[in-house]
Parts: sequence; structure tokens; C-alpha cells
Amino acid sequence: MDTLRLDLKYAIRALLGRPGFSALAVLTLALGIGVNTVAFGALNALIYKPTSLPGAESLGWILGRVGASEADAVSWPDYRHFAQNSRSFEAIAAEGRLPLSLQREGAAEQLWSLVVSTNYLSMLDVRPERGRLFTPDDVRASEIAAVVSHRFWNNRLGGAESIAGSTVTLNGRMVSIVGVLPDDFQGPGGLFEPDIWIPLERLDALNARRELLNRTATWLTMVGRLREGVTPQQAQGELDSLSARLAADFPATNESRSVRFVPMRDGHPDVRVLAPVMWIALAVVALVLLIACFNVASLLLARASERRRELGVRSALGASRIRVLRPLIAESLVLALASGIASLIVAMWSADLLATFSLPAPIPQRLHIGVDLRLIGFVAAMVALAGVLPALVPAVNATRADLLSSLRTDSAAAGTRSRTRNGFVIAQIAGSTVFLAAALLFARSYLAGAATDPGFDTRQALVLELTPSTYGYDAVRSESLMRTLVERVRALPGVTAVALADRVPFYVGMARELQLSAGDSDCAGPDCGRAIRYDVGPQHFAALGVRVLSGREFTESDVKHGAAAVISAGTAARLWPGRRAVGQWLRLGQVGRQVQVIGVVADITHRGLGEPPKSYVYLPLGVDAFAGPISMVARVTGEPTAFIAPIQAQLLAIDSSLPPGTVHTMEQRMELPLWAARTMAGFFLICGVLSVTLATIGLFGVTYYAVSQRTREFGIRTALGATPRTMIWLVLHDGLTLAAPGIALGLCGALAAGRVVANLLYGVSASDPLTFAAAAGFQLMVALLACALPAARAAASDPIRALRQG
Repeated sequence: MDTLRLDLKYAIRALLGRPGFSALAVLTLALGIGVNTVAFGALNALIYKPTSLPGAESLGWILGRVGASEADAVSWPDYRHFAQNSRSFEAIAAEGRLPLSLQREGAAEQLWSLVVSTNYLSMLDVRPERGRLFTPDDVRASEIAAVVSHRFWNNRLGGAESIAGSTVTLNGRMVSIVGVLPDDFQGPGGLFEPDIWIPLERLDALNARRELLNRTATWLTMVGRLREGVTPQQAQGELDSLSARLAADFPATNESRSVRFVPMRDGHPDVRVLAPVMWIALAVVALVLLIACFNVASLLLARASERRRELGVRSALGASRIRVLRPLIAESLVLALASGIASLIVAMWSADLLATFSLPAPIPQRLHIGVDLRLIGFVAAMVALAGVLPALVPAVNATRADLLSSLRTDSAAAGTRSRTRNGFVIAQIAGSTVFLAAALLFARSYLAGAATDPGFDTRQALVLELTPSTYGYDAVRSESLMRTLVERVRALPGVTAVALADRVPFYVGMARELQLSAGDSDCAGPDCGRAIRYDVGPQHFAALGVRVLSGREFTESDVKHGAAAVISAGTAARLWPGRRAVGQWLRLGQVGRQVQVIGVVADITHRGLGEPPKSYVYLPLGVDAFAGPISMVARVTGEPTAFIAPIQAQLLAIDSSLPPGTVHTMEQRMELPLWAARTMAGFFLICGVLSVTLATIGLFGVTYYAVSQRTREFGIRTALGATPRTMIWLVLHDGLTLAAPGIALGLCGALAAGRVVANLLYGVSASDPLTFAAAAGFQLMVALLACALPAARAAASDPIRALRQG
């Protein structure tokens, strides 16, 4: 132990004696370890965080199924059936997302809540930061109780020490705040970060949609805690029996429905599908750390070369190989330890970058990267790896050199070290070239997607999304509200068309599909097909910018009678190839009603860019659609964002208790299908910037060291008449001999990697020559810049001083 302490003491003293070398090495490793820490922290928070809940080994999700497909959600009556009749679980709780209207100082704003059963928080063994959790008495109390998040308590309610008497007004009802939850609690899975938790049993008192309490409304996710001694297989058997009883009692809604138990250790299915992608991303980020290790290894090789006389003397005095190695390894471990501490600072600073990759959805999202034993263990492993790996080659070279070669200034061993350092630099350049090429490919994919024609004009359209039924409106009042809003917005200067629809393209949620067939045939024949359904009002296609190819749009008369339909060009070509579709009749569903086609419109992209062609059918927007979310589309002249505030003001003028709703331009909504390409481009761009920086530092270090070693040679060349231009070319040539093979290897690696990610690209080939040429050109330019300062130093060599040094 004393020997180890002595080695560390000498290592610290030696590193402090070379502050420039030490700072460069620490910064290099800190970048590599830091970006890996952030990546693993995200993986840990998203995939493994639920397993950190108290008693997670007995927790699990109880997910709904419809036939063979996953549906996740169940209805309120179904949840009560499972919670009251199950004997395999200590408790079954439920949760569901719900936007609410928060009224403060005469204004309203949207507040996202998590509606939970009263046993939800206690079953998860949550400890409140202030106050208490829900109790059974809260169900029967006259006032509505609520628990808020730490963020909401501090930012919106002042963050007082006591919660006594704290209230908020939600959906026009006074709600008492009884507790504040810790900042790191979001629930057992996902990214959704609610502002407030409301008891599910008091939902009807909040003037929320009464349909949410019906058996047809599936919107709740169940979580259960197994009783001691009960296996997941036994619990699943009981759940199957309870599902069968529901199917027998309520065949109209539950005949094809069932549930399955997923232990929390297996991960939520919605998140688990991301695990392979995130592990691949972590492996990619690990290459940045490898490049950093190569960089530090090059620095340590240079450091060992300077100390080869010292190491030779140690060997000559009888020091064993292990004793010679220990100072080098001790220095590397000290560097890695300092880098590990610095990497935590880098991780804390760069963790906010993850917010730029969040899904562009109108819900609060947060990925809380907490420090737990798993993250600490990962950082410790990275520190150990970064401490040992860079020191291996210098240490081995030091022990292989014989005494005479170590004592000679220009030795063969020095040449070997130089070749090893050059190999490290080539590897760094190759890795950074791969990252650059990947970043450029995904950036071009993103730009190609943004330039794609989705089938409608996105430039001058805005969309307001609102669910009036969430705030106490029934379908009739909701229809009246939205129609009044349409008339008010239509009267605004610069608005050319306004329309209502149940949804518009690039929405979040499941598509609505129906079966349809031509004429009066049913779906037993070969003419039956499926189409995506939209319910729309008059002027919808004009407001959205969809071209009407033949026929006309809906009128108020069509909406009133509901016997008309507009179809897409693809649907018309499939049902009536070579014939005019306008005037033909459609049957909706297997034995449903018939409607007449009054118009054919252009095909559109409704969910994701590059999706295969789909069939669409548009039906008149009836009053029943107003029981759920409603979208209003407005086409304007001028800058679309300038109309957001006036549109929201018109809504508040009708009902000031309503939140102003979510208003986006259609171009902003297109960020959803572009999210994957944008995220991949940003991810590889960050890795590319880091790797290029590290490779540049490595090339600069090797070139600068080589110039310093050749000071006498450059002085002699200058004395013999060599010009500064000749000296600069000598240094640049040496740098290019390292950069060129590195770039070539990197392009080969990028070509192989492109085949793996080809399915993720849109509008650009995975082997696009322009992209690869741009990556090679940029890497070459950076390499020349890295050699510029050493070349300038060589050109300024003083022959007199150089000869004196000889």
C-alpha cells in the first residue's frame, strides 16, 4: 500500500510538472467518458429506471390486448373488475393522462395531469417531499385532493415550505394540494412528466369527459404488485380467467379483449423496443471513448519517449519490469481519475442536449438522468478502462527497449514508438471520418424529408387542437363552441379558409380505419379493402391545401345529411380503375351504410415520410365527433406564426375558462415525421464533432512533436538554402501521409455502416458519393489546419540555434 501511495505521489508530481500535457490528456478523456456517461444515463433512465423502484421485483404492468395486437390501455370499468376480483395481486392500480384547464388570475392555461387510482402512489412506495399521498378518505371527501410535482410546486406555486391551504382551480373546480412529490419521480416508465396527480375516483367531479368512465373508453394503464409466493405465470392464469368472464358478460366491448402481465424487470413494451437501438447508440458512442484513448495513448507514447533515458537508467539499476511499468500506469490512472471527475461535469452540462432530441409532441417530457449505483459503476468502469488502455502500449514499449537503445537519443525504439503513434492517429482520423459521413447522410436525409411534398401545402396553414369535452363540454356544446370559433377566425384579416376535422395529418395516436367496398357489395367479396378515415367539415381541403382533382368539397348540406364521401386518388384507382369515381357509391363497413362519392382529392402523407401509399376516405364531420379531440385548420396569407396569438385570443373571448389550445404551423407539425432523421443527424453530428476534435488534437500533437524532434534537421536544411515554403511542405506532407490512409479507411467503414442504416435514410443513398466526398474534403481540411502551426514553426527554424543544440 505504501508503494502504491508513493507511485501515485510521484505520478501527481510528474503530471503537475507538465501542466499542458496533463490538461490536454484530462480534457480528452473527459470528453470521451462524459459523452458515454450521458448516453448510458439516458439508457439507464429510460430502460432500467423502473427496476429501481422499491420492491420492483414484484411489480409489473397489466397491459390490454385486442386480439393478437397490443393495446396497452383498458377501460375504467374493466380496471375495477380486475382490481376487485384478483387474488394474485396485493394491489392493482391504474393511471391515465389527461389535460386540464388551470385558471389563474382570470386566465386559463393547459395543465397536464396523471389521473391515478388512490392506491397508485402508495403501491409504488413513493415518499412525498411535502405533505401526504392519497388516502381512501379522499374519495369520499367533499373537496378534491391533488398531489403536484416538485417542478410545478416551485415554478408555479412559489415553493413555500408548508402546503397548508394551497389550492388550484382546475376545470372550474377548487382542488386542494395535499402533497408534493420528489423531483425525480415520474412513474414507473416513459418520458411523460405530469404537473399534477388527481384521484381517478374523483374524475366525474372535475367536469371531465363522462365518456372516460364508460366501458368503451380504453385509456388507462394498469400496474400490479404480486402477492408473496405468486409467480407471473399464476397471475397470468388468473387474469385470463377474469378476462374471459368480462368477455362473457360484455361481448359487445370485451369479446376480443384480454390482458397480459409483464414483469417490470422485463421493461415496458413501448420502451423495451427502444433498448436495442439505445444499446447500438451506446456502442457507437463508445467509439468516441476509444478515439480518446488512442489520443491519450499517443500523448503517453510521446511522454515515454522523453523519459526513455530515465526508464533505461531504472532498468540498469536493477528495477524489475513491473517496477518500470508502475510509474507509467500510475500516471495514466491519475489522468483517468481526474478525467472521470471532469466527465461528470461534462455530463451534467451536456445532459440538457438530450432535450433537443425529445419527441415533438404536445405533452411535457423529461428524461431524468439521476445518479445511482448503476451509473456510478459505469463511470468507474470507464475510468478503469481509460486508465489502463492508453498506458498499455507505452508501458510495453518501455519494457521491450534494451538499455543501450534507451540511452541513445536517436534509437530504433523511438522509431517504433513513432510508428505506433502514427497508427493511433490514423485510427482516430478513420473513426472521425465514419462519424462525419454518417452525420452528413442523416442530415441530407432530414433535408430531403423536409423538402418532400406531403400532398398538401404546408406553408400557409395553422392547426389548433382542442378537446373541449375534457373541460366539461358535451358533444353538442363542443360543436357550438368550435363552429363559433370558426366564424370568428374566418373574420380575421388575412385568413382565407377555415375548417374543422377530427384530426389532421401528422397527429399523435392510432389511425382510424374502416372497411369499404364499391357499390352495394359487402366485404365478403374480393372488392373489399381498408381505408384510413378522416371526418372533415366544409372548406377542409381548401384550408389544408389538398388539391381537389374532380368533384367538389363538402357543403353544410352534406354535413347535415351525411350521405356523401370524398376519397383519395389512390382509393378511386383501386375501386374504379379507368373509370370516373365521382357519382359512384361506397359501402362503409361489412354491412354498413352507403354513401355517394362527391369528390376525389390528391393522395397525402398522413403519418410518416416515405410511407407506402394508403387509401383515404373523408366523411362529413358529425356531432358525435365533437365528443373527442377536434382540430381547426386555418389558411392564411403572410407569416403563419403571426396568427397564433389572434386565434388563441378568439378562443378565450368565447370562453375564458378554456386553455388557449395548442396551435402549430403545419411546417412545425412536420417535425414529427422528421424526428427520427433529425435525431440521428444530431446524434452523429455530436459524435462527429467530438471525434474530429480528438483526431485533430492527435494529429496536431504528433506533428508538433515530430517537428520538435527534427529541430536540428530543419536548421541544417535552412542553412543549406531551403525556403520556408519547402519547410512547410515537408511538415504538411508528413501530416497528409497520416490523414490520407485514415480518411480512406474511414470511408470504407462508412460505406459498410451505411448498409446497416440504409433503411433509416430517406431521399439519399447510403453510398452517396457527394456525401462521402464532402466528409473526406472536410476531414482533409481539418488535417491541414492541424498541421499549420507545426509547419509555421518549422519554417521559422533558426539554423544557428539548431546547430548549437546539435
